Amino acid sequence: MGMIKLTHEARRSPRFRHDSVLEILDETGGVLLDIVRLVDVSSVGASFATTHAFAKGARIHARLRLLKAGVLKITARVVRVKEKANATLYAVEFESVRGARRPAGR
Repeated sequence: MGMIKLTHEARRSPRFRHDSVLEILDETGGVLLDIVRLVDVSSVGASFATTHAFAKGARIHARLRLLKAGVLKITARVVRVKEKANATLYAVEFESVRGARRPAGR
């Protein structure tokens, strides 16, 4: 009897590949700490690659720029860490997502 390979992933929300950047901020949300490469995003989280070290369970504050949604300020929790050859891949689950105010004149 052959094994059946399941190809459907058990996700709460579909992920979309997104080759963009995610700006990691300090705890106050005001100082830029790192700019990382966004791999994919969904309505509940995102994954990104960086050489910066984050522990599983760590809370991050970030700014995410999406074409249709604009600039979003997010707070998220690291839920998965996967070591790669030149960077580490992190998955985060959003705790809060809100639109960032744009500077006057824009």
